[in-house]
Amino acid sequence: MKKEKVEKILIALDFHPGSEKVAEVGFAMAKSLGAEVVLLHVKVQVVNYSLIYKTMGSLKLETVEQLGLAAENFLKNSKHKLGEHLIKTLVKEGDFAVSILDAAKEMAIDLIVMGSNSTRWLEEVILGRVTNKVLQQSKIPLLIVPTRKTDRNNTFISLAGNAKGISTI
Repeated sequence: MKKEKVEKILIALDFHPGSEKVAEVGFAMAKSLGAEVVLLHVKVQVVNYSLIYKTMGSLKLETVEQLGLAAENFLKNSKHKLGEHLIKTLVKEGDFAVSILDAAKEMAIDLIVMGSNSTRWLEEVILGRVTNKVLQQSKIPLLIVPTRKTDRNNTFISLAGNAKGISTI
């Protein structure tokens, strides 16, 4: 028998400025459902951060240790902005999509929340369209929050846990 209640929500965040919106939407959903929240950041090679996240400003990452601390601080700050001390945080390392799916499976997550912001060719090459990979491979429902300025009022959710179950809200 399938589980019908959403008890645990995984919110996958990166350093993109739109991640704040992703966290807020995911947290609001969790709060309305009375669900537990886990904020996740996936670390990749340090060199990729300079190519992907040009908006990181003064954050200069030269070592894996600095990257780990930056990720932990980012999640801590995100948790603080949401104003909920019970939120759990997790930093994983590896392929974005695989790490998100592995964390969701390991933690018995009922819903994954993530943003979709990449429209630039270089980002798509490096990231490999993470949201699409997760959407195609996940058996867990996925809430996709568009983070581009033109998409502020749209949210997409896959209720079936795969691409065939996409609905527009």
